[in-house]
Amino acid sequence: MKALVVYESMYGNTRHIADAIAEGLRTSVEAEVRLVGDVRAEDVSAAQLVVVGAPTHAWSLSRRSTRQSAATDAGKHAATVDVAAVEVGVREWLRDVTPQRGCRSAAFDTRLDKPHFFTGSAMRAIERGLLAAGFSIFGKSHSFRVTGSTGPLAVGELERATQWGEAMGRTLVQVVSAPKAA
Repeated sequence: MKALVVYESMYGNTRHIADAIAEGLRTSVEAEVRLVGDVRAEDVSAAQLVVVGAPTHAWSLSRRSTRQSAATDAGKHAATVDVAAVEVGVREWLRDVTPQRGCRSAAFDTRLDKPHFFTGSAMRAIERGLLAAGFSIFGKSHSFRVTGSTGPLAVGELERATQWGEAMGRTLVQVVSAPKAA
């Protein structure tokens, strides 16, 4: 069984979460991690589970303009930006992905460590995009907290991401391996 973790990350926080999720998944299934702009159609079609994550920008998924703004703001915070992330984000990928009827998926985001009504969340928009592309939602989506606009991740978030990946991997094995009812 194979899982694919697709992510968008400006400052590296979402990439670290994606890596931790894949680490957890690997306790049960094969798992690859791909930057959203590097995902090929065959990567998606080969997976039994696709986990998609992005940072929260302006209360939802990033847009090209918010990614450009984040890149501009990086200098103010002495942060490094993944230049490739400015061009293609999860929003665009979800719009253009080849429909995957019935493929299992899960969503995650990173957002400021504040109440949801102050920060918004990209994870709900990711779920809507996954459903529109024909994926089925596999379990509860997660938000992971960052302590400032450029990070770092809040204490314990990498461990929580690894545990979520482990749980999804175990559940995927159980679901796919279960005998079909006649």
